Amino acid sequence: MGNNGSNGTGNGHTTNGNGNGNAAGNGRSAYSSVRLFGLGFWQAWWMLCMCTPVVLPFNLMERFPFDPILMVLLLTALGYLGVVGLSRRLSPFVKRKTMFILTAACSLVGTLGMGILSHIEGIEPLVPLYVLATLVFSLGNALLLIMWGELWSTLATGRVGRYLYVSYAFAFVLFFALRELPAPLMVALVSLLPAVSTLVLHGALKEPMREPTAIGFDMEPIPRTKVFCTLILVSVVWGLSQPVLLALPAPDIVAQSFLLAGVSIAALALNLILTQPPLEAMALYRPILPTLTVGLLLMILLPPEFAFVGGGLSIFAIYSLDMLIMLVSTDIAFRARIPVALSFGLSIFAARMGTFAGAAGSRLLDAPLPLSAFSAEQVLIASAVVVILIGTLLFTKDDLQSFYRAREHEIANDASTHEKCENIGRICGLTTREMEVLHLLARGRSVPHICEELVIAQGTAKHHVSSIYRKIGIYDRQSLHDVIEQGSIGRGAF
Repeated sequence: MGNNGSNGTGNGHTTNGNGNGNAAGNGRSAYSSVRLFGLGFWQAWWMLCMCTPVVLPFNLMERFPFDPILMVLLLTALGYLGVVGLSRRLSPFVKRKTMFILTAACSLVGTLGMGILSHIEGIEPLVPLYVLATLVFSLGNALLLIMWGELWSTLATGRVGRYLYVSYAFAFVLFFALRELPAPLMVALVSLLPAVSTLVLHGALKEPMREPTAIGFDMEPIPRTKVFCTLILVSVVWGLSQPVLLALPAPDIVAQSFLLAGVSIAALALNLILTQPPLEAMALYRPILPTLTVGLLLMILLPPEFAFVGGGLSIFAIYSLDMLIMLVSTDIAFRARIPVALSFGLSIFAARMGTFAGAAGSRLLDAPLPLSAFSAEQVLIASAVVVILIGTLLFTKDDLQSFYRAREHEIANDASTHEKCENIGRICGLTTREMEVLHLLARGRSVPHICEELVIAQGTAKHHVSSIYRKIGIYDRQSLHDVIEQGSIGRGAF
């Protein structure tokens, strides 16, 4: 597994790093943020597919021999598992032009097929075709998201979390722009969204990318069992809560909930841009569990006409969890030199299977079984308690910080910070100006202070910071400090 990651992912990243390094050296702009918002087209596509009747036959559910919503949830989850299997031979997918064509074709054809079939009255004989279209849709969906993950894993910037949040905020704009269109036009436009996302992704490969580091960066062990249990349990809670929200007697509660969630994500994105936290993953994780807990309780406590507040907070929390999964798992994949599809794909698979299990469990509440004796209020209260226990006992902030915490080595303490920076610069081939910037970063200086100290423009300073990140093989300030603190032994990461 490690060898596959090193041969596929590692070599591909090196090529891109060199190519983009030359481009940066020629003085061109380091980033085109518009390209990095292309993930928003995928997210809008997913939201429209799963939260509107564009491809889900809500009005024809009684004519299916099974629950079509559960079927779609299950097959899309299994799509990630299938792509993980393909990754052993084909990853990184973004290095293969044929994968872009396959991804765009599968997502477009699958969405179009589901959309057309779900609006046919006599759908009973066509159910097998709907299942086939869902399988094609699931493959395109999994490939597209994992390919975006492969891109995020290599970006040489400390702003990845901010790009993710703004991309998701952009997705909400698209969601509200398309959801009220006539059904035939909506099906056609939604089917095109993944193709647009794929095209933008291909263009985003020109962004500067970090190179596999030569720095000896020995991480603490990752608590994998805790991670997957947390993802599954939180997603089960999410799956259980959605039918309760949809059953509330409030007009257009879905639109109101999504509007609040979109505003919340935009507000957090603005906060990240203004505060520029040294560890974006922690800033993303901090509100997830508290917000989900409050959202679940507000669905019970508020009158039906205001229950959308609880729904919006829950949506905000679960989408933030998706972004956190992408941010952390792709960075770990890069540093551990394993396929992104393995860490990111398995994490998303666990989360989606949890959602499926929760949605399936919610159906039992309406079934003639002893479980149906539990009220929706009891289920939401129990779910809120589970979320609290997760955040206090199962997966804490310290567990997340351990992903970015370097093991201490005696050799790291034998040298001064200046000597460690000099060693890093020698190993990673930093220029004289980049070394000056690195020394200032090591002393905790901000970009504005670096501009004043070195008498350079802010854009130039950001370019040097991005170049340092790319050459060392990191993408945030916290990882830089960990590398410096560990002393840059120079044995090769992991």
